[in-house]
Formats: sequence, structure tokens, C-alpha cells
Amino acid sequence: MNNKKPAKPHQKTNQASGSSWADRVKVTDASTRFTLDPIPPPARGQQMEITEDMLTEHAEQWNRSMVGFFPGYKMNYHAVNSIASRVWKSCGLEAVMTTATGFIIFRFQKEEQMLEILEKGPWLFGGKAIILQQWHPHFVFDKNKISKLPVWIRIHGLPFPLWSRKGLSLVASKVGKPLSCDESTYTCSRLDFARVCVELDAGTPFVHNFDIITPLSTEPLHIEVEYEWKPTRCASCNLFGHSCKMVEKVEPVKVPIDGGAIEGTLLGEGCLRDINEKEKTVDHSNMSETKREPNGH
Repeated sequence: MNNKKPAKPHQKTNQASGSSWADRVKVTDASTRFTLDPIPPPARGQQMEITEDMLTEHAEQWNRSMVGFFPGYKMNYHAVNSIASRVWKSCGLEAVMTTATGFIIFRFQKEEQMLEILEKGPWLFGGKAIILQQWHPHFVFDKNKISKLPVWIRIHGLPFPLWSRKGLSLVASKVGKPLSCDESTYTCSRLDFARVCVELDAGTPFVHNFDIITPLSTEPLHIEVEYEWKPTRCASCNLFGHSCKMVEKVEPVKVPIDGGAIEGTLLGEGCLRDINEKEKTVDHSNMSETKREPNGH
């Protein structure tokens, strides 16, 4: 005989009905709670202003970070993290992070470790060139607005007396903004070329050679510049990462046909695009549109 009493039906309690919204979203775990400061918002109609000291106050972890991206290519995070960890973990790599715009941030334990990795560049990830540079507070994470890039160059023909900090800085400034040189150049242990990292400006054409005047010779000394990697540069947009094709300048002309004349647009020698088709019919079978790329693309 079953002496068990029937279970009482589950009674629903409405404990939350009397609780406030603050109680519902309240975080009780101290390990996951990070409080913020109740700063008064700016007055209505005024823009929020960020001061320079706010950008640099807690920048220590970013000062030992470098930012990278693949020009014209996007590699997934797991592949990037796997390659970077395998190669740089023993060099002090601390974390690998990505942004929504495709940039990768590599943070190291010490700034010196990060600079050493930059010095050993350029680097390839899975056969793809990755552009790396040290993070700074004014870095813009937008691939469509890259107007400046760090590039390693090799300077050939530099006289030995100019293998100094001042001499290297002066000569490298003809190519771009001098940033650093590698250890072999600094110690003069390799004299066939000086290896210097410069910041290129997309608004300035690439410099491949130039002459310098010194008391060492009556004739100007010729300096050759070799780029270890040359980014695609658009002379039209003054940006790196793409190359806009420019159509040759067009001019309206009048070409006689059957004793008359029609107005058209000259695209190249012997080429005409009819813009007045209602007046005359032109045979386009032997006509072609010509385009050219500007110098430097």
C-alpha cells in the first residue's frame, strides 16, 4: 500500500514583482565588478572634449604594443594568434588582440622586446606581408586613411664618417622621417649598407637616389636607396594601400565628317567618343578608350 502523500503543486512566487530595476541588474560578484566615476556630462549642445593627459595617463600597456595589418588581405584571428605566439612568445609576446577594422594589436611584456621585433622586420605571416608599427595615441584605425607608414630602407654609398646618429638622420630625412636603425648599422658591424627605418608620407613620391655635397669629394656623392618593402601608393588620394587609375585628360574637339563637323571628346590619338549622337552617326569599330597610370603607381 502506497502511503506517500501526493506532492503539492509547485507554487510560483513573484519575488521579482516587488524588486526594483537596479536590484535586477545588480552585480554581486566583486571579481566581475569594475566601478566607474560619475562624471557630469557636458551641457546640451556642447561637444565632449578629450584632453591630451587623458590619452597618455594609462597608456603604459599600449606603449609596449605594436599595431599591424595586412594590406589588401584579411587573415583570421586564430591564424594570426597561432603564428605570432609560435614565433614571438619567447620574445615577450603577452597578448594578441584585433579590432573590428582588421587591425591586430600585439602587446609585449616590455617595450624593448616590442622594438626588437620591429627592428627584425619586415615580417611575413603565412606568406603575407604584415605592416607593423609602434602604437601611439594619435594612431587612426582606418585602412582608408593611412597616409604614413614605417618602412625599412637600405642606404648604399654612405661615407663612413656619416655612420653616426646625426649623419644617418640627416641622410634618411631625404627619404622620409627617420625613426631608427638596426644594431648592425649602429655598431658599424655591417658596412655594405646602412639599414634605417623611416616613416613615409603618401603625399611624397618615393626617393630612389639623390646626391649629397661633402668636403670629402669635389664631386657630389651619389646615394642609392633600396626599399625592403614598398607599399602601394596613390598619388591622387595621397594614401597608401591602393592605386587609383587616372583617365587621360579629355578635351572637346571638332572632327570633320562628310563635309560637316561634330563635337566629341578626344581620349587619345585617333580616338573619339561621340557626345552629340543626334547630329551624326560615328563608326566606333576602330575606336578605343585609352587609360594610363600616373608615375609612381
